[in-house]
Amino acid sequence: MTGNAGKRTVAIVPAAGLGSRMGQDKALLDLGGMTAIERIAATCHAAGVDEVLVVRRSDAAPLPDHLDVHVVTTGDKGEMADSLRLAYLKLPREAEAVLVFPVDHALVEVDTVLALRAKLLREDCSIALPLYRGKPGHPIAMTRPVFAELDRDGTMLRDVVRRDEARVAVVPTANHWVRADLDHPEDLRSANCSLTSQPWSAVAQMFRHASIRSYESDALPKAQIERLVDAARHASTSSFIQAYSVVAVTDQAIKADCARLCAGQGHISEAPVFFAICADLHKIAVACEKNGRSLQSDNLELFLQATIDAALLGQNLQLAGEAEGLGVCMIGAARNQPIEIAQRLALPKHCFVVFGMTMGIAKEVPLPRGRMPLEGVLHWDQYDQDSIASVLQGADDGMRAWAKQINAERGGYSGRPVNETKGWSDRMARMWGGESSYAKARQVLADELKRLGFGVFG
Repeated sequence: MTGNAGKRTVAIVPAAGLGSRMGQDKALLDLGGMTAIERIAATCHAAGVDEVLVVRRSDAAPLPDHLDVHVVTTGDKGEMADSLRLAYLKLPREAEAVLVFPVDHALVEVDTVLALRAKLLREDCSIALPLYRGKPGHPIAMTRPVFAELDRDGTMLRDVVRRDEARVAVVPTANHWVRADLDHPEDLRSANCSLTSQPWSAVAQMFRHASIRSYESDALPKAQIERLVDAARHASTSSFIQAYSVVAVTDQAIKADCARLCAGQGHISEAPVFFAICADLHKIAVACEKNGRSLQSDNLELFLQATIDAALLGQNLQLAGEAEGLGVCMIGAARNQPIEIAQRLALPKHCFVVFGMTMGIAKEVPLPRGRMPLEGVLHWDQYDQDSIASVLQGADDGMRAWAKQINAERGGYSGRPVNETKGWSDRMARMWGGESSYAKARQVLADELKRLGFGVFG
């Protein structure tokens, strides 16, 4: 079939490199269950490209059998320029346009290819390339006579593009993969994350957060859990101590015990995975012992560093899960019985669960409660104490409005009606003021953390 640009088009995919920096053959990289070359072939065919020609080393692994592509083999020359020169010799006689589509850019989408081919309709345009944030990328479309210029000794693709600016047209795109290469393992991780992510920016995702307490029974793949924790551990860490650990609990019996130890919260058992986010000084204690020293477990700064490190990792893990369409809820009740939960999870000395986290596919998304007015959080240059009265009034009004809405629309929260007369201030005073039962339940926390190896509490 002839494409909508009116010119018979052949896509050339240089895939003869060794992939030494990646550590594997790039054409066969797994991108969301499809190899890179399968994605490129599918994109080209969907965009009306008539033929896909792939340049491979003679000793390379075979491509998937079902692929509708033509393979041209080369010797030990894996450079793109060599592959393109060989491909020029193998071009079908009727090919009028060429699309140079490096395997590194396998996530470029169909609309970009369609736009590039459409640009070649212009009589004054013989090269079309994508532009991301003002910088050119791949793939590059060109007429056959322009592509033939590569046959000259030493001529590189960039030389052809830069030779005459007047013949080059650009196609602005929001797809950053026209610029991003698949060169290193971290590039592959980013690619697979982008294939599973929601269509929200990080900031938009933050505004959409809701604590999920009802989950579908679908299990989370082990590879997904590993990917999310792998991403989360790249959070900032004080002095590079990385004083955190994560215990991913998927065993139903252990989850049930964790639920019991966390105030009987049923969604811990229901969720496919319960993460115990730990402040972990055990590794540092072993490092000290290895070097003939003892851990300063009574150091307040070290305790704070470990706790903050764990919190930063946990926030990253929440955002990572939500970015992949999962529901998440943090569980502060994991501090209710810190010794018992540490024992159940076989935590070593100098390690405690700062908080837990459930994660899975949300069965129901609750009405958002919002937050107190921004003026209560953001201060300019100095803390504005005079604003607090109005801030608390706004927080109280917002809490009462949420209570009325959730009672009217959903019959209450977690199966119980919400008191519509109490605001945020009332709730905080009940939790932390006077003879609060909530506060009393945590009064022994310092003693329990001491038993777990944190001597900072005397």
